[in-house]
Amino acid sequence: MAQAATANGADKALKTAQTKGSADDVRDQITALQADMAELTRAVSAYGKAKGEDARAAAELRAEELKTRAEKMGRDAEAQLRSGYAQAEGAVRENPAAAVGIAAGIGFVLGLLSTRR
Repeated sequence: MAQAATANGADKALKTAQTKGSADDVRDQITALQADMAELTRAVSAYGKAKGEDARAAAELRAEELKTRAEKMGRDAEAQLRSGYAQAEGAVRENPAAAVGIAAGIGFVLGLLSTRR
């Protein structure tokens, strides 16, 4: 009977040691998992920042291109306006009577339209 009690006690001690070992293993695995998760979080954060910086740089480049294009279009429109003004001025200098007649006709039409409203 004493031998059975000793064997029974040895079994309990072995199970306790195995359980303690298993708990330590689980604790170590959890710690390793937490460290891996922290590293993964840092990596994803760094990746997101890098992509954000790339997107910002691309947007700035596109904005600069659009600004340059708009400035060129503005210069082209101003040149066309000046050319049209010069042509109109030349036509008035060549035919002042016709210019006065056209201006009077336009004024008359605008006067009629404004009184009908």
